Amino acid sequence: MTTPTVDFDLLTQPWIRAIDRDGRPRTLSLREVFRYAHELSRLTGEVPTQSFAILRLLLAILHRSVTNRTGITAAIWGDLWRTQTTVSGETRTTLPFEEIDRYLTDNADRFSLFDTDKPFFQVAGLRSENNTVSALDKLIADVPNGEKYFTTRAGASVERIDFAEAARWLVHVHAFDPSGIKTGAVGDNRVKKGKGYPIGVAWTGGLGGVFLEGATLRETLLLNLVLRDMNAERFSSDDVPPWERDPDGAAARANTAPTGPVDLCTWQSRRVRLVHDGAQVTGVVLCNGDALEPFNQQRIEPMTGWRFSEQQTKKAGGEARHYPMTHEPERALWRGLTSLIGEVANPTGTRGRAIAPGVLEWLSYLVDEDELDPAHPVRLHATGVHYINNQSVIGDIFDDTIGFRVALLSAEPELRTLAVNAVQVADNAVYALATLAGNLATAVGGEPEGALSRAKERGYFALDGPYRRWLAALKPAAAPDYDEYDARWARLVRTVIEPIGADLIASAALPGWVGREARGHYIDSSQAARWFRRRLEQLLPAAYPRRTDEGGSAA
Repeated sequence: MTTPTVDFDLLTQPWIRAIDRDGRPRTLSLREVFRYAHELSRLTGEVPTQSFAILRLLLAILHRSVTNRTGITAAIWGDLWRTQTTVSGETRTTLPFEEIDRYLTDNADRFSLFDTDKPFFQVAGLRSENNTVSALDKLIADVPNGEKYFTTRAGASVERIDFAEAARWLVHVHAFDPSGIKTGAVGDNRVKKGKGYPIGVAWTGGLGGVFLEGATLRETLLLNLVLRDMNAERFSSDDVPPWERDPDGAAARANTAPTGPVDLCTWQSRRVRLVHDGAQVTGVVLCNGDALEPFNQQRIEPMTGWRFSEQQTKKAGGEARHYPMTHEPERALWRGLTSLIGEVANPTGTRGRAIAPGVLEWLSYLVDEDELDPAHPVRLHATGVHYINNQSVIGDIFDDTIGFRVALLSAEPELRTLAVNAVQVADNAVYALATLAGNLATAVGGEPEGALSRAKERGYFALDGPYRRWLAALKPAAAPDYDEYDARWARLVRTVIEPIGADLIASAALPGWVGREARGHYIDSSQAARWFRRRLEQLLPAAYPRRTDEGGSAA
């Protein structure tokens, strides 16, 4: 049966979902999303990783649109940040739409979803030996294979989807597709017995994705427009997206060394062909694409942190190996903030230590070059996928944000040190709370492990909001009182953790007050409470003013 001829132009047809500044949902074409970026609050999608994948696509386009601008990178960025357009007599701060529109026009023939020869992000004529077409659950991340009832679609059919949604999932599959066996494509010499064997998850899926959000989509795009690498050099002029290359075939590219952030933002991790009936997409041919090892791409991949692997470095004969720092689904972003911002503006060599996300280093540079106001508020947005079953299934999606002022990222470390130390204080206080819970469980004759875990969860949950508000309030000043910020956080922690401890003590009731012998000494609620109070006083001295007697000991 012949496939009906149809066209869906991504430049002019609405397919990108967003929320405008009044909170209303909108669906826009590629041209529109750039033209009206200053009127939009943020991108959205069926799942958080979808909007992240589309953001990276938009960044690739923006990069290429302004690549001919010359000069110092900070100054280039500053000019973009201050770009203004007059519309109906009103001056607005916008993206450089004329340059973007010219670039899109120059490449317009590559943005058709169903072009006969050059379909966007696809391979024309891609097929298997037996012409197998897979169901759409191979494409749609919120329909786990074999778990049709565990889906955000609440039982809705996925036998067919409209072209706009198919375009969104197409961008997503190149970014986040799980590993596992794929359809074997005719023309791919890696195929064995009709199967494409695992080459790993799609590139972006291996990252602990981070980006910075501003008040509008325009701000968000510019805040993440990193114009130089970690060596303070401009990215290669050969850093191009797939629509500026000859169309891919079924086989992997001969030279798959990425050339820069544009290449990685649009990395063709899979070979895909959408199958349609002229009105909707009804299936997909999904095969292996370009494999990419996940280490040592920190120079050109700015949207993740990087951890140093001693073990892999030894296996590599001493060559330093850094791997993307992925997110832990059960851990809120603020609790892992140290690993993301702790190494910002660190001038020492990177061997043996973590590396901060390049996008945070870029903002640090812009602040220090006076191109970005240190008091400007931003949100650090983290998103990523936790894969299970040998990375062949999406098990969970991580998505969290935290707000602060960009001064936190400047070369001056005081505010950053405050933020990092506050997380450590919270960790220590929660551990003290968990220890109390464990001691109380022992006093009543129970097992402490479960009580420890529940108390930790309760403590971190209770501190989540206070820490976010405290961090958002940190700001540079002519003569900042950093000790007062520290003391304020200590007092906040006490007001949160102490009442939870009191509740745990009360819950132990009579069995807790009677107590029992354990670990060589007698333990009851009063003893556990004294240990808890003493530990909080040690951890939070600013929250527990102490009187001293003449001998200097605590009264």
